Amino acid sequence: GLCPERDFKVECGGFSNRPVYSLKHVPDTSLLVTSGPPDSSLQVWQVSAEDSDVIKSVSAISTENGTGQPWAKIAATSTRAPWVLHGSRLNNVQITEVESKKNVYIAASRSSEELSDVAFLDCNTLLICCAKGQLCLADTRQPQSPLEAASVPS
Repeated sequence: GLCPERDFKVECGGFSNRPVYSLKHVPDTSLLVTSGPPDSSLQVWQVSAEDSDVIKSVSAISTENGTGQPWAKIAATSTRAPWVLHGSRLNNVQITEVESKKNVYIAASRSSEELSDVAFLDCNTLLICCAKGQLCLADTRQPQSPLEAASVPS
């Protein structure tokens, strides 16, 4: 197993000063993205080179939601560039380019249904699952297009 001081060094109780409810590695990079209370913002971390194994804070990706909103569900890909798919509600699902923090896609929905998970199906297709079981598909090639709901039997 892992042993402190041999395999890793713990500084101040861990690498984050806020709860981490979701952690995703951005493929083909040394970056991690985390989310958790008290809001739906994302934290971007970098895992240092093999000789140090330190996880350093790189930046934060702010969202329009304020404190008290559900924490963001996240998925990451690097098919085109390091992207993170994130949102806490159906009406705030978006893709942000991790390094520049530029929004590259915003899904259109009037529903404020809370999300349970988000995923990249491929480099253009997103799957969004709502807490009450509704599944939605989105295509990044059609910005601001309405999310297509797929009916799921109860």
